[in-house]
Amino acid sequence: MDYVVVSILQLIFSILKVYEIKWSYDDEITKLTIISFLQSATWITSTAIGVGGVLEGDVWMAVLYVVFGGLGKVVAVTIFKDKK
Repeated sequence: MDYVVVSILQLIFSILKVYEIKWSYDDEITKLTIISFLQSATWITSTAIGVGGVLEGDVWMAVLYVVFGGLGKVVAVTIFKDKK
């Protein structure tokens, strides 16, 4: 179950990170503030679960953390391309 939670949260975190950068350039203060809260919540939760797993010797947790973090950026950039 922790694998699924970390994977989803890392995916969401990376998508939010891309939107944060976009909206900061667009001066979307309200959206930027809301996304900052969501981003912090997803980051702290996925990191806490991920680090806990790694400290217990679970290498797959670290792999999922990194892979889904990267996939989130790919998904977000793809969404941007489609909306242009």
